[in-house]
Amino acid sequence: GSEPWDGLGVARQIGMVSYRTPRGYDAKFGRSLQRPDSPPYGSSAAWAVKSYLEHQGRKFQTRFDPLTYVKITEQMDSHDVGRGREGGCAGALGRVVVPSVVLGIDSDVLYPLHEQEELAGHLRGSSVVAIRSDAGHDGFLLEQEQVGKAVANFLEGLPSSPS
Repeated sequence: GSEPWDGLGVARQIGMVSYRTPRGYDAKFGRSLQRPDSPPYGSSAAWAVKSYLEHQGRKFQTRFDPLTYVKITEQMDSHDVGRGREGGCAGALGRVVVPSVVLGIDSDVLYPLHEQEELAGHLRGSSVVAIRSDAGHDGFLLEQEQVGKAVANFLEGLPSSPS
């Protein structure tokens, strides 16, 4: 049947609600209706945000197979850079010897800023740049100017390589 595909679309909608912020959705959609002839309340109301989320769910269904998506998320959820390494995560990251910068989005609930700060704390000589955004996790995509500036500043601070 269509159940796995329907579930994948709903999962995408839930995901989008959970990693974006209420402020971001309010700024983008407010309480606007998708169609002027829509009832202003109830389950038949064609809210612009509902239409957007349903569209994103359908679009997601065309890009992912449900079982493949389950397997990808299982791998992401179980990944542990410290597994089997002396000192666990802190030990593994402490052995990294290349310069690094860690970017974190201040409104990201999927990868919270405090986790990025913890990551940088284990990487020798690294720094953290907090990106200001009301877009939640999508801030890394939408705040291109801030992200680009942070990366450019990091690259400019690297020593020149010998010719």
